Amino acid sequence: MRWIFRKLESLAGTVVAAISGLLAAQVVAFIHAYLQRLGGHLDEARHGQGELLNGQTGALIHDEGLRTQMMAVAQARIDTLEAAHRAIDQAGIFTQPYVFLRHFDGDIAQATMQSFVPALPLDAPSLVFGVAGIVLGWILWDVVKLPIALLRRRDFVADA
Repeated sequence: MRWIFRKLESLAGTVVAAISGLLAAQVVAFIHAYLQRLGGHLDEARHGQGELLNGQTGALIHDEGLRTQMMAVAQARIDTLEAAHRAIDQAGIFTQPYVFLRHFDGDIAQATMQSFVPALPLDAPSLVFGVAGIVLGWILWDVVKLPIALLRRRDFVADA
């Protein structure tokens, strides 16, 4: 009977490790999809600023102070998006997740997630992230089952 429980416990640990490995392997693909969407937001912000400056939108705003304020807001958005895109794009592959989190935009990430299609990652960084995810999954499983093992050991010592 103990043999079956050990095998089931091993199977559960392997499942947790496999799932965490698969999720970690998607990090590179998700960041690339996020960068594409971020670039689209940057292009749209530049277009909007151009409309304020030389387009029909700017022609409709006769208050120069209001137009100046709107231009400042548009430029601040462009600067933020450019800085984020440049930082994430130029980061090393293993520092990219950290840089991504530092420049995280929840709206862009949510939109990216809605259209994200998991990939079969075969590049070296994705495989390294996948293996790291497997190791973290095994560690997570050991942490989850630790309280049960401690309770079992305490009960065993009390019975002896």
